[in-house]
Amino acid sequence: MKKLNQRIYMVILTVLILIPVVLYAIIGKYLDSSTADKENRVMTEFPTLANTQLFEYPTLFDAYMEDNLPYKNYLVSLNSKIDYYIFNTSSSGDVIVGDNGWLFYTGHENNDEDPLADYEGSNLYSQEELETIASNMIEARDFLAASGKEFVITMVPNKSRVYSEYMPAACGEVSQDCRLNQVYQYLSENTDLTIVSPYSDIMAYKEAHPETQLYFKYDTHWNNFGAYVAAQSISRVWGFEMPDLDTVEQVYVDSDTYDLARMINLGDNLKEQAPIATAYSGHMAKVEILSDGMSFTGTVESGTADNRKLYIIGDSFSALLFPYLACHFNSSQSDMYYNYTYTSLENYDPDVVVFEVVERYLNNMLHFSIQNGVVY
Repeated sequence: MKKLNQRIYMVILTVLILIPVVLYAIIGKYLDSSTADKENRVMTEFPTLANTQLFEYPTLFDAYMEDNLPYKNYLVSLNSKIDYYIFNTSSSGDVIVGDNGWLFYTGHENNDEDPLADYEGSNLYSQEELETIASNMIEARDFLAASGKEFVITMVPNKSRVYSEYMPAACGEVSQDCRLNQVYQYLSENTDLTIVSPYSDIMAYKEAHPETQLYFKYDTHWNNFGAYVAAQSISRVWGFEMPDLDTVEQVYVDSDTYDLARMINLGDNLKEQAPIATAYSGHMAKVEILSDGMSFTGTVESGTADNRKLYIIGDSFSALLFPYLACHFNSSQSDMYYNYTYTSLENYDPDVVVFEVVERYLNNMLHFSIQNGVVY
């Protein structure tokens, strides 16, 4: 009897093991097996001995198998939903869940960024570092001025600074003694650079219009409304006035997945409509995105805007900022740091150059030169 029970258990165990395998062989081709767009990272390709060192092969093969396990997307998604909806936690070490389901980025994906240290004010620059930042920016300004070009710097606050009320209680209060304010104050007091920090204008608009969201709930970036308020601040440098955001036409559209939602494998679940400000200028720019997604061109086809040419060097925050600044100039171009070359700037030959940097990337100012871009 004991042997019979053991055989029954073995048969049941075997069936349980085989059912998912057989089922996947039948329906696997109909299942969603792509994880690249769900986890916001590059998936491991199948290694071959032709292009892989022998000692690296086992590690790469193991990584490939982890990325391509049967049912992985569905199991990972289930785990992420349990974490987010039930325990109010994140399945990614680079994302934290705040109040009301807000997501905040705390990771270190690019260079030596540290958004949580920015929030706490625990990573202030030394005097030497501040002097280096000032020197780099002055050198860029003077180099451009030699050929008659204007140089404007603008610094963008992190989402966690603007919406600190949604940060987890464990993170404490947001510190105003931070790099963003430190760099702005130092450059303002010790140089004659043209520098714009839209932080105060963004916070003032948020306080006056609490119903209007300026940053995405499930993304690291500001939305079009946040970019619009920042564009108002920057535009005043050139004497351009933009109408108040609440007086212009506003539309809401369905959007793609958001980066933080993808990082916790919930890109298909956590969505919100994207707000867009329209009809804000008498000379709207036609914006074209180049194939690499990191460069933009803007043209006011009526030719009724400023004849100077605008060029923006920035991070991903510049993408939504670009159309609102481009409307002031008949011709505009934008390149992100990672795509910027001096040759591109030289060939375009702009009259006005804007250097945009978000708070968590302020270290780029330590490593930037107009001739070489950001070099770590």
